[in-house]
Amino acid sequence: MKKLGSSKIINIIFSLLMAILLAAYVLSVKNYSNSTNSNSYSSLIPEKKATLTVPLTFQYDSDDYVIVGGASTVSVNVQGSSALVTAAKNHNDIAASADLRGLGAGQHTVNVALSGVNSSLSANASPQTVTVTLAEKSSAKKNVKVQYDDSKIASGYSVTDESTDVNSVTVSGPKTNVDAVSYVGADVDLDKNTKSNVSEAAKLTAYDKDGNAVQVTLSQTKANVKLTLTKAQSSKKVQLAAQASSGSLSAYDISFDPSTVTIYGSSDTLNSIDTLPVSLDLSNITSKTTKSITLDKPSGVDQLSDQKVSVTITPKSTNNSSSASSSSASSSSSSN
Repeated sequence: MKKLGSSKIINIIFSLLMAILLAAYVLSVKNYSNSTNSNSYSSLIPEKKATLTVPLTFQYDSDDYVIVGGASTVSVNVQGSSALVTAAKNHNDIAASADLRGLGAGQHTVNVALSGVNSSLSANASPQTVTVTLAEKSSAKKNVKVQYDDSKIASGYSVTDESTDVNSVTVSGPKTNVDAVSYVGADVDLDKNTKSNVSEAAKLTAYDKDGNAVQVTLSQTKANVKLTLTKAQSSKKVQLAAQASSGSLSAYDISFDPSTVTIYGSSDTLNSIDTLPVSLDLSNITSKTTKSITLDKPSGVDQLSDQKVSVTITPKSTNNSSSASSSSASSSSSSN
């Protein structure tokens, strides 16, 4: 009887083990089948790659700092199903940003973070880091100055009145740039031979004392400018007269081309002007030299027929040397 009972127990244990093994086999076959089907299905969906150009924004304390340099865009490489990649290219909802919050003035290298990427796409930014400089922010009010090209005004006409609806603007940016700004120019674009009054929205640009544009942010970028043009009452031709700002006129022969210019203005003003002085720097001129000189408009004169003239300056010692050499050559020839 004991022998028979032991045999039954062994059979039960064996049957249980076989059932467990069979269940494990069926489960593994099912999982493999599902995995194979899934992989087969995935392989049927074509994949695509694309590179998008997206704007790069910076997060920083804009009350105290400004961004100097740094890229404005980054490339984003995306990969996934053809439909999703095409949709990303067409709509381009992907955005890139770099976080500089909590950082002070100086150069920093920070990571580029992406947002708006479909969860079924893989995406990475190129470059993945950017180097930018935070500069101390400054601001100041600067006067607006109307600017235009005199040479485009028709001969015999002059601007008798100018006005703008903006007298000053606030410039802001890196402190060194703001400190360099001398004024803000309202640059009026005139047609050639302008005779009628002008009214236009002129672009505003910050300039330093030498007239070079300075990179800053303006509180507004345009100003409405009006120019009143009037035909001059009278005109008169006057001779150009050299004046030395340094050096001695007596040591040089000086000629102008043209030698006369026409001045325009009221009769009373023109009657008081016989010559137009031209200031010349004669220092360090040791040989014949030709320069282009910008003429200064006398007080009360509305316009000049020429804005620039050519001046030729020849040291008299050079002329004397040439004459002496010529004389010597002549004497030598006679003696022969």
